[in-house]
Amino acid sequence: MQPEPPEPFSFAKWVDEIIANPSEAATPQQGLDAYYTFVNSTTSSDHVFPETASSKMHKRLTCNQLYGGEAPIPDAVECINYLARLNTQKCEVYQGSSHVSFRTHGNAEMVGIRPDRYGASTICNNVARAGGFVMDACSRADNTVQGQALTPDDAMIAVHIIKKGRGPTGP
Repeated sequence: MQPEPPEPFSFAKWVDEIIANPSEAATPQQGLDAYYTFVNSTTSSDHVFPETASSKMHKRLTCNQLYGGEAPIPDAVECINYLARLNTQKCEVYQGSSHVSFRTHGNAEMVGIRPDRYGASTICNNVARAGGFVMDACSRADNTVQGQALTPDDAMIAVHIIKKGRGPTGP
């Protein structure tokens, strides 16, 4: 008899747990451990998460659009954790600018982009949620991630997870 496989791990679900109950939610290291346990016990075809598998999410999410822009997964997790714990604090792409760096950690950066220069704001929880969607859909076997997802509200901010310095805020 084979042992039971571990529970599927979803970064999007982890973000929701931080937002709902920050003192009880898994730490970034605990989240990474759960992710690695799940990934190492399954085949790649098992890594489709309900949060990102819907056609609605695929229309709002893309992966690996910038050559050499992959960020280390552990650094991206720290960025997401920080933003999720800001709760309802405002994260804003300022009017007159098309992008802003929301958070950097190590070699990862989370950047917010608007297609216009009118600016927009949302709560930082929504930026973290978009980061969770990217992590679920775009995490790679080489322990890196790169992608972008729109915030799950009307702000229409594209949240990119990229290697620090490789996005619109870098050289």
